[in-house]
Amino acid sequence: MPDSARSQVREHARRGEAFAQRHEHGLRLVGRAGVAAEGVVYLLVGWLAAQVALGGASTSADSSGAMAQIAAQPFGSVLLVVLAVGFAALLLWQVVEVVTEDETSHRLRAVVKGVAAAALGFSCVRFATGSGSSSASQQQTLTQRVLEAPGGAVLVVLVGVAVVVVGVVTAVKGLKGDFEDKIEGSLSPALRRLGKAGKLARGIAFAVLGVLVALSATGDTGKSRGLDAAFHEIAAQPYGVVLLLVVAAGVIAFGLFQLVTAHRRVRA
Repeated sequence: MPDSARSQVREHARRGEAFAQRHEHGLRLVGRAGVAAEGVVYLLVGWLAAQVALGGASTSADSSGAMAQIAAQPFGSVLLVVLAVGFAALLLWQVVEVVTEDETSHRLRAVVKGVAAAALGFSCVRFATGSGSSSASQQQTLTQRVLEAPGGAVLVVLVGVAVVVVGVVTAVKGLKGDFEDKIEGSLSPALRRLGKAGKLARGIAFAVLGVLVALSATGDTGKSRGLDAAFHEIAAQPYGVVLLLVVAAGVIAFGLFQLVTAHRRVRA
């Protein structure tokens, strides 16, 4: 790349960072709406997980199932649009975090959060317009395509292991209470317990999901159907119904924690 082009790239990056820093506080305030939107989705996912445990789930127990539930309600499309706006705000906030954060770990976390927010916002729009579909079947199809590619089985295993690691790290952070730095001020004992329970349950769910994704490398792509498959796998174990009800309660706790603390968040 010519020196002049490099200089222009650096100048644009500098201006972008300056803009982000000037408006960081305002964007954080707007982005908090996305944290609340995330809380709504997790509340519904937890409720659907409980329905799986009780044998009465009418849709997949994941984010797409939650949005299908919202879409089926009066004014559901309006609520989905509101949630989509919240996720768009959360995405914008994470872009600012990527630009302004100094620590690489925080930047990577912001990238992951931003991608998730974009996916959830897009899904909200699709369900609001009546073109939404189950993310579980889409993930299964994607896994099948990856397996058909050269080295696909190895890649699927690596993805599964990565998801397990994310789940374990999330659970450990929950147990340690390593999330209070995201919130202005101190947390009450009740909120701290709510956050710990939510993080732990979320970590368990993702760890089980990662194991199932890795196992799908054997050709059983039905195991890679997202959180819905993870919840069904938990329910199928000895005492699985009780365990899944506990996990569902934890996921609901995480949703409540996101909602209650959204207005005080300094980091998503």
